[in-house]
Amino acid sequence: MSAIIPQHSVSVREDRKMANSFVRGNKLWIDYYVDGIRQRKATGLDDTKENRTLVKKTIIPKLMTMIATGEIHQNKPKTFGYYFDIFLKLKDGNKAYFKKIHQWNKVNERFKDVDINRITRLDVKRYILDLPIKSVSKGAYKHALKEIFELALDDETIKTNPAVNIKLPADGTKKVDYFTKEEVNLLISNATSIMRPYLMLAFNTGMRPEEILGLQLGDIGDGWIDIKRVRTCGRIDHPKTRNSIRRIPCPQFVIDELNAMQKDHIFLFGNNNDVSRLHSRWWNLLKRCDMERRKLYSTRHTFATIMLQDSIVSINELAGLLGHSTPKITLSYYASVIDSKTIDLGKNFDLFDTIRSQSKIRKL
Repeated sequence: MSAIIPQHSVSVREDRKMANSFVRGNKLWIDYYVDGIRQRKATGLDDTKENRTLVKKTIIPKLMTMIATGEIHQNKPKTFGYYFDIFLKLKDGNKAYFKKIHQWNKVNERFKDVDINRITRLDVKRYILDLPIKSVSKGAYKHALKEIFELALDDETIKTNPAVNIKLPADGTKKVDYFTKEEVNLLISNATSIMRPYLMLAFNTGMRPEEILGLQLGDIGDGWIDIKRVRTCGRIDHPKTRNSIRRIPCPQFVIDELNAMQKDHIFLFGNNNDVSRLHSRWWNLLKRCDMERRKLYSTRHTFATIMLQDSIVSINELAGLLGHSTPKITLSYYASVIDSKTIDLGKNFDLFDTIRSQSKIRKL
């Protein structure tokens, strides 16, 4: 006959304010009430004489104090806004803070005063899907929600994270906005002041605007440029990913143009610490060249497109030049500009040397 494991406990007093210990599976548990609701919690301690004394004289009195002071209060669950404030404090100093704070605040506006344990997965899904933006832009909102609910999960306020495993519909393929070679030459010919070296660098390297504005003279070498930092929103930061820290080739005529710039500032492009400071010059240049408005970021798309269309580099090589973490990201942007009709393999293309091999193989 197997041994019988004792299950002993002390009955709870009628006023439901006393906490008691009991044994379950050779472990000590505590049975107590908070606001009239019965709670049972494992201590993790083995059922020994010493541990029973510890629970009775130390753990239970501390628990009673926490209940009396309201530190444990079943009827007042914490709101989404409570965990949002913690989320912001943890994000303070993060390089993405100033870029994403407006998105995070929108999330908080929606759920701020709602008890976080009452927010369902359907609530979160409806909010994300109803945002009037493309799916690719909804990722920041979904990720913030996931992190905030994770804090509540760590605090044991909720049992599951309602923001996980929410699938977003795929966006339609967006046409890459780029300039032709003729348009590039027209723009550079009409560019003045810092816009000329900026555009020469942007069109010939595919660098991001914030990477260009973060350049210092020491980052330029003989036929190459080291990308070490970015400047955006008035801040100096590390590049967005580990792959973004890279050395890229740069034509000598572009380097000569950069070396000819005034050296009265630690950064090549002076006090222009955010791409928005170049917008008015950019719009005016497009107008002078009789071109429709396009983002300054289109210079990067132009570099990538010409590289692929002229078969100068492969997708893998282009990913390295652009600082993408994987070639898959590069392909997702530029697959549409690769024209399979331009690929000429010849009419006698024979990948496996089948014709010659078949003539040598004896038929069975």
